[in-house]
Amino acid sequence: MNTMNEVKELLEYQIGDLEKGLYFHMKYNQPFDPLGDSFTEMLHAAMYNTKCTGSAGSGWDSQDKGEGKYSSRLYSRKCKSCGAKVMFFLKECADCGSTDLSNYSKDSRWSIDSKSHLEYIDELKGYRLTLLEPETFDPDCRVFTLRSWFIEAKNEYLTAYAIAQYKSEKSNNINFMTLRQDFYRSSPCLHMKATISLDGVTIDYFDTNNTTPEIVPDKYNIKSMEEIMESKNFGKDRGITSRR
Repeated sequence: MNTMNEVKELLEYQIGDLEKGLYFHMKYNQPFDPLGDSFTEMLHAAMYNTKCTGSAGSGWDSQDKGEGKYSSRLYSRKCKSCGAKVMFFLKECADCGSTDLSNYSKDSRWSIDSKSHLEYIDELKGYRLTLLEPETFDPDCRVFTLRSWFIEAKNEYLTAYAIAQYKSEKSNNINFMTLRQDFYRSSPCLHMKATISLDGVTIDYFDTNNTTPEIVPDKYNIKSMEEIMESKNFGKDRGITSRR
């Protein structure tokens, strides 16, 4: 079995019966995320013909020293009537029945530790960034896109960001926003794109040797790297959180 077919088989195994999975998650108002961090590390191992290390987040994600990151845009909404959280695929609040729900959030991100980046930069192969998105931000959506990119550890922009974040008075954590300025300026190379639907998984693109970065949108190509770093607040306080 070639690598692409193995990746397809692994994804289909993990996703299982998509329709039944959605049914139960909707029934109990539980956010639906069929992949997650742990599985994505295994997916990356299959993509790059390596093995996971079983470190559970306390060491290298894979034997080839690639760092895997995962994010999903299947976020819950908020009921404007009672304040309850409503999972992505529900059309009304599970608590009060209201259909007055907030808009879908697209504020997804990957978390990168600036201290670890700088400390292990000579050993780290790079970052494997994977994103799951709905085809449409609609509760009836049943088609999803899964993409995975690679960014080299010694990428100039990402390393400048890590240095600036580490030197700041804020935390060492880089909130690396998906499909935003920092992402595109870090020269991400698409290595895999798949479509997930009720019919199964289709691999639309697969090339782990691709070194051609995504085209930077014009709106993210105006400022210099130095200007961008000088304008950052490096993770402002998120304010008070609540159990609701």
